[in-house]
Amino acid sequence: MLKKLAILVFAMAMFAVADPISVEGRLTEIPGKMPSNDLYSYVYVFKYKVLSGMDAKEILVGVYNPLIARGKVKDKMADKSKGNVSEFKAKAKHKMKLVPLEGNWDGAVEDEYFDDESPRYLAIEVNE
Repeated sequence: MLKKLAILVFAMAMFAVADPISVEGRLTEIPGKMPSNDLYSYVYVFKYKVLSGMDAKEILVGVYNPLIARGKVKDKMADKSKGNVSEFKAKAKHKMKLVPLEGNWDGAVEDEYFDDESPRYLAIEVNE
């Protein structure tokens, strides 16, 4: 029992520190309205059409406090909010570095895709 628990904890730790995946994608839609950043910190989930870097056609990507320009985040998530995108707009093309959302963020998630069971990624860097 203890051995199985240790293996599970190790596997979860490896998942959380997985190497980032480089993906180029087009932001297809921004569902709903993003909450203001003065309410709380959150990850907002966007849908991207994959242009290169993965076999999937579409992916769900979470962005930490997307109303703050990438590279301008100054809190504990600064190392997971890099890049040069100043504003997220539908149809914009982005080069991203992604890690699994699970294990890399444990706070609030604004996710309008609750019926979609696809994996969620966290964008740790987003560039135009």
